[in-house]
Formats: sequence, C-alpha cells, structure tokens
Amino acid sequence: MSDNPVEAIDHLLTFVHDLDAAARFFDALGFTLTPESRIDGMGIVNRLILFPETSGGSANFIELMSVSDPEKLPPAMARLLTGEEGIKSMVLSFADAARAHARLNALGCGFAPPVHVRREWKVSASESVWPEFDVLLPVDDVVTFNGCRYHNVELYRRPAWTDHRNGARAFDRVDCAAGDPLAAARRLADILDRPHETTTEGGRVTLGRVALQVSAEAPGTRQPGSAARFIGYRVAGASRDQVGAVLARQGAATATAGGALVVPGGLAFGQRIEFAA
Repeated sequence: MSDNPVEAIDHLLTFVHDLDAAARFFDALGFTLTPESRIDGMGIVNRLILFPETSGGSANFIELMSVSDPEKLPPAMARLLTGEEGIKSMVLSFADAARAHARLNALGCGFAPPVHVRREWKVSASESVWPEFDVLLPVDDVVTFNGCRYHNVELYRRPAWTDHRNGARAFDRVDCAAGDPLAAARRLADILDRPHETTTEGGRVTLGRVALQVSAEAPGTRQPGSAARFIGYRVAGASRDQVGAVLARQGAATATAGGALVVPGGLAFGQRIEFAA
C-alpha cells in the first residue's frame, strides 16, 4: 500500500483582475459563490465555487482570487497573482502536511516547511468562522502547485454553498498542455504517486475523482521539456443547455467537444471550462 500522504486534487487557485466581474459571470452561469473573504494581512481577497462531491478530508472547489493590497502580498503570492488571468496553482490536500513535505522534497520539489494558518472568514455581517490548515506554499515544478491539510474541512461543505442552480457537482478534470506531454504526465504521476496512462491527447494521471489531462502544446507555443501550463478544467453535472442559453443571450461564442459545452479562456477569465453531463 502506498504511504503517499497526498489525498486529492483539492482545488484550483485562479487569478482574476476584477473579482466582482468574475463573480457576476459565474453567478450568471448558475454557480453559487461564497461571500467575499478578505485576508487583509496578505493583501488578497477571494470567493469560492464549492462543489458537493468531496471525500475524506478533502474539498473540491474553484478559488477565484484577486489582489486587494499589492504592498502586503507575500513573495510567493506576489509571484502568482500577476500577469495574465487564469489558473495559477493546483492545490493538493494532505492527510499529513509534514509527511507530504518530506515526500515531495525527496522528489526534488523544494517546498519550505508547512505553515500553520488560522484566520477569520466572515460569512455574513454577523457570523464568522475560523478555517484552520497547514499549508505548503506554491513551488514551480512540472506545474505550479501547493497543498494543505485541513483541520475543519466541514466549513467548505455548507449545503447552501455547494448547491448550484445549474446542477454542477464537481470539477473532475484539470487540463494542461506541455511540449512533452508524456514526460509531464510521468512527473505528475511521481508527485501524485499514481500511474500515468497514454491517451490520444497525450498523457493522463488520475487521483481519486479528478484526472489530470496533459495534451501537446499547439505548434509554435513555447513550453520546453516536461514543463506544463494549466489550460482549464471540466465541470461535471452542470446543465449544458442552461449554461449555453446564458452565454447565447450574452452573444458569447462557445464550442462543443465530445458532447460537452466548451467556454474559451478568453471569455472565462483565462480558464477554459468544459461543461459535461
């Protein structure tokens, strides 16, 4: 049996320039978003799209993050929250952050020791909760990723927040592109301690309910070696007709792939979103 402490591909940290505009877009598509949460000490603000299909000590969500005060950004976050919008880090959940730190560093990932965080999360004008977790800050490897061990993951499972008007249940695939997709998939397989498989698109690694699909970069795109970049993700369960009708009313151009509705990154704040049954 594997002693790998990595439990799940937990969430995707996505950078948006205008959090209010991003929230309006996702709300119009039928998603429920958590209230705005400010982490003043770090100069960041976020809203979450939480999904109900979770397991063990892990969550499943898309984090929309913006900068509220550039002067307060820690170096690791200042490096991420700049430039083009889109997915900036894949966040793994751990059964034990210290064990995860040791194992990932043995693979050459170069993480600093875990940081314990407990912060106030104002969920309404009169109510606060206090999420608590051990965090490994993001590092650049084959992709940029980091991780956490939750101490009260139940805060991320409120039915009022995980129930979406469009029926969405989970994000179940992360899409990446690389100059050498099989090499990237092999490195991801090492990190996740799971086998990789060859696909018609490139390579795939699956951990629990979420698959990492690595495809070949388009000709002329610079992405050397096994390094990969995030393209987007697939949302399972959402009504393609409902989402498509909203976008059609906005005059937005979408596409289809394998029966799924595809929203391009240029429309969805740098993240290509595929809506599948």
